[in-house]
Amino acid sequence: MISKQRLKCFALFAAASVGLGALICTAPSSAASVNDATVQSYEAQLAELSDKQQLAQQKIQETKDSIDSVMQYKQALDESIEYTAKKIMTAESMIEELKSQIEAKEKEISETEAKIEAQRDKFLKRMAAMQEDGNVTYLELILGSEDLTTFLTRVDYVNSMLEYDNKVISELRESKEQIRQSEAELEASIKVQEDVLGQLENDRSYYTTLSAESESSLSKLESDEAAWKAEYDNYVAAEAELNAQLESYIAEVQKQSNRVYVGGEFMWPLPVNGSTGISSHFGGRTLNGIYEYHPATDIYAPTGTPIYASNAGEVIVSEWHDSYGNYVVIDHGDGKATLYAHMSIRSATVGQTVSQGDVIGQVGNTGYSFGSHLHFEFRLNGERVDPEQYVPSPY
Repeated sequence: MISKQRLKCFALFAAASVGLGALICTAPSSAASVNDATVQSYEAQLAELSDKQQLAQQKIQETKDSIDSVMQYKQALDESIEYTAKKIMTAESMIEELKSQIEAKEKEISETEAKIEAQRDKFLKRMAAMQEDGNVTYLELILGSEDLTTFLTRVDYVNSMLEYDNKVISELRESKEQIRQSEAELEASIKVQEDVLGQLENDRSYYTTLSAESESSLSKLESDEAAWKAEYDNYVAAEAELNAQLESYIAEVQKQSNRVYVGGEFMWPLPVNGSTGISSHFGGRTLNGIYEYHPATDIYAPTGTPIYASNAGEVIVSEWHDSYGNYVVIDHGDGKATLYAHMSIRSATVGQTVSQGDVIGQVGNTGYSFGSHLHFEFRLNGERVDPEQYVPSPY
């Protein structure tokens, strides 16, 4: 049952500011039910994410006007995007919990109504039986006594009947009151759900705004060719350093684990529809007027699009990097690994075992990126090879 204080807390959350975090209050632990404890955990997560989101927003303001700090600015944007996306996911989970509690409340109301109906039927059946026996009223039952002994016996009987009647009536009244309270709590829960959904839409709008800022944070350097080239060189150096570390690390992990290949064909890591497609293949390309070697397949997709594990395996990397932004690496055994970069949010953790098709994150624009897309790499013994040789393109 959802406590009144918990419902008040929900309402405060729904009314909270999007960018500066949510107001969260906590009910005494002795007053919280099992279901309340579940929702309370979501509140705690939302409060923590709101604090992180606020810190990221402060970083954005501190670095926004400095072109020399564009990398820090982009990183702050990436962090804010990630925390906003996590808030959306957490709020959606809390809504599901509320729906579950509403269903439980509806079941409780139904059971209470059935109990009332059963009690009413018993009462009417007993009164009908008395009518058939000729006992029209309690008064007639007593006055019809032929002697004192019969009179006293019938008085005791009537008193017992009256106690039973009063008990039935009291239970009926109590059950009706419980239904009224349950209906009130149900209506309050529905109102909370509507408020949370409204807050969720505000967060989505904020999320979209951040994504747009993220796309333009690096492109503003185009007006300064020297600064642009210097920034590009920084990212290239950062990626080269990371790649050398990854090659060594992945090869070492695979050597130590000696994991057997999971088997089966690799699947495409994104949904295949009209809003997704390949923007860059493995090999040479020109980006913003600069020719470069691109060791991955880039797949464009809207921010927030789910990213699937291309095959089963173990997550061996899940972190943020200047160039890759949020990225995840999965080891599939026998020297095969896949890498997924520029995520808006990572939902896979190091050491986690995933199955083919599990959602490991969402498409984004974090790190050195110009537009929402997935940077998809395939690695053999740590080295990058053409992903489309192992994961055929559906386009």
